[in-house]
Amino acid sequence: MSAKASEDVEKHPASEYIDHEEKVDGKTEVSAFVPPTPAEEKAVIRKLDYRLIPLVFLLYMLSVLDRSNLGNARLAGLEKSINLGGNHYQLLGTVFYISYIVSQWLLMGWKHFKPHIWCSAVVLIWGFIASIQAAVTSWGGLVACRWFLAMAEAAYGPGVPFYLTFFYPRDKVGFRHGVFIAGAAMANAYGGALAYGITHIHGSLAPWQILFLIEGLPTCLFAVVAFFFLPDSIAQASFLNEREKEIAYHFVARNQRLDVEKNQGLRLKEVIEGLKDPKSFIPGLMYFGCNVSFASLPLFLPTIISEMGTWNDATSNGLSAPPYLLCFFYIILVAFLSDHFRMRGPFCGLSAMIAAIGFIINASSTTSGVRYFSTFLSVQIFASVALLLAWTANIHATESKRAGGYTVLATIGQCGPLLGTNVFPPSEGPHYIKGLWISAAFCLLVAVLSLVLSLWLIYENKKMDREGVPEVQEFEDTSIARASGTHEKHRYIW
Repeated sequence: MSAKASEDVEKHPASEYIDHEEKVDGKTEVSAFVPPTPAEEKAVIRKLDYRLIPLVFLLYMLSVLDRSNLGNARLAGLEKSINLGGNHYQLLGTVFYISYIVSQWLLMGWKHFKPHIWCSAVVLIWGFIASIQAAVTSWGGLVACRWFLAMAEAAYGPGVPFYLTFFYPRDKVGFRHGVFIAGAAMANAYGGALAYGITHIHGSLAPWQILFLIEGLPTCLFAVVAFFFLPDSIAQASFLNEREKEIAYHFVARNQRLDVEKNQGLRLKEVIEGLKDPKSFIPGLMYFGCNVSFASLPLFLPTIISEMGTWNDATSNGLSAPPYLLCFFYIILVAFLSDHFRMRGPFCGLSAMIAAIGFIINASSTTSGVRYFSTFLSVQIFASVALLLAWTANIHATESKRAGGYTVLATIGQCGPLLGTNVFPPSEGPHYIKGLWISAAFCLLVAVLSLVLSLWLIYENKKMDREGVPEVQEFEDTSIARASGTHEKHRYIW
């Protein structure tokens, strides 16, 4: 017996040992597993956080920056340079989201292929496309760029929350989803500040061309980083030792099933179950409502601020940053609290209510300062998106079923921007009353659906109480006993 094993024997009584078989890399191993202490679990999660979260956060920030900089480029001279007359600018947003919607199924690539290869390839593609937007000379060329940019980004952003569920416990993945999705808020804050600086650059290239290059080229470099640093699975996580991998398997499989012997490849039957599950559709409708309200903001917030009549275009780009900075910290806070209290619905609904109040204030006031303040509230709808990502993962117990659930969530949800990007037509400026009231209504819809889904899941948990389904199912229940049909049900986090 190794020194490490001897030490474990001293720390844990014999009754705590669990003999089980597991298949790792195709080999059957029988081992005496010592359940981890809370301190051991925290140490492994900390290692995963250091390796995974900064990278996926940074890549998502670049993704959102490359997709949402169109609003800043418009104020930096794009509209005049390529003659975006009529409704051409609004159509660019519509084209992007049509492509984004029809490409949502690409998120399954994170399960079907090796994640480090899949991720680095799609990041390189979108970085290249984002950069060559600087060379467009016509509206048609820009439309083509936005279409393929959307396809590449659909293969990245919607799949990362799914990928993170391979590594984290179901009751702790919410905070990691929150940090990841907060990259969008940070991108919009950074994008506004960067655009403010770029609009003051005078050189051989137009400011909007410099904007596309400065924000697109770094993405290509980070594709290389993703290739070398992103692990494919717990088994391939070289930064974890064998004991740490066992601990990771143990907590990831708690109340959900882990594909230990099949790291890559989808289980089609389970994917279809996720696609058909009625509980997949309510989060999708909620995501739709969030996106109606939020998707319009990066495109139109700088314009709305500029048309309040108080600030010029350059200052408006700069002033669009602070609301997103507040949103960044708010997302981190509610995601942390959601994990701590093991609740998704109340925090999702609260964030939607705050956003609704912001839109209502904006629609009801004509004072520039008041309207600007209201945008700090409106952007908090994005916190509901972060919570929905974790909530969807918590509803589905297997990796392939989660792939189906996330596909429903993303496909329905990403239809929201089709409406959101068209409710602020130039003809309705500077107050955009209709668009603001529509956004408020959808925020309220998200709050109502949060309550409905929470009550449904509470009801399902009470049914499982009566049926004797255990509160906690460990690795042995979910990965081994489940193969014989035992403990097919699991508790929901509401």
